[in-house]
Amino acid sequence: MSAALVAILPDDPAFTAALAAEGLPTADLGEADRRFFALSDGAAPRAWIGIEGSGEDRLLRSLVVPPQGRRSGAARAAVAAAERLAAADGARRLWLLTTTAAAVFDRLGWVRRPRAEAPASIAATGQFATLCPASAVLMSRELAP
Repeated sequence: MSAALVAILPDDPAFTAALAAEGLPTADLGEADRRFFALSDGAAPRAWIGIEGSGEDRLLRSLVVPPQGRRSGAARAAVAAAERLAAADGARRLWLLTTTAAAVFDRLGWVRRPRAEAPASIAATGQFATLCPASAVLMSRELAP
């Protein structure tokens, strides 16, 4: 798939509808220090993804692939592009919380972590503290410089 991440506004209607359809949090999308992207090949977005934070540890969030785009490589492409973008911006690690996609991230080389290992900057996020349930799996990935 030849596609690229394109910056979008947090209130982009297609993005918020896709998040809502999958039961993913939308309450904090407009808060500071969040960037959201659509994976696009010039047509309709194939996936959406976000990065939260500005330090060495950042939160990968809001990955959603519409049902018609699943099993197409869209999730892999969106995650890989977000990892490159975060690394180029100075991040050393990405973290995420998931209730449904741990197996997907396992295949992408992410590592499951006990919640107690989350750095303070990640534990302080709304996703970690209140929006995601305590049962959500915490995962991380070291980024290439």
